[in-house]
Amino acid sequence: MLGNCFGNDTLKKTAVYERHERFKSGRESVEDDERSGRPSTSKTSIKELTEDLNIAYGSIQDIVINGLGLRRVAAKLIPKELNFMQKRDHIVIAKDMISKAESDIHQTHHYWRRDVGL
Repeated sequence: MLGNCFGNDTLKKTAVYERHERFKSGRESVEDDERSGRPSTSKTSIKELTEDLNIAYGSIQDIVINGLGLRRVAAKLIPKELNFMQKRDHIVIAKDMISKAESDIHQTHHYWRRDVGL
């Protein structure tokens, strides 16, 4: 909605949530923190680890997935754990889906009773 009025100058929804969390935790500035200029994470494939460490592919895969708790998503390994915002979004969506399902059940029951003549 805001994007329609203000165009590209509007913050994305996730950025608004992130800033809200920062201010809630005591931050007073909207300026970003200094960065080193390089990505905070690096990408290393299981195949690269196999070649570098001379360990079987399956063994490295087991260590990465079960030992380190990572999982593959879109050809990347990411943590199995969700961050706070992702958990909150999942809860909001789940509650909304439950509410809609319950509403549909009550409506269906009402129409069924009416059509059957009860």
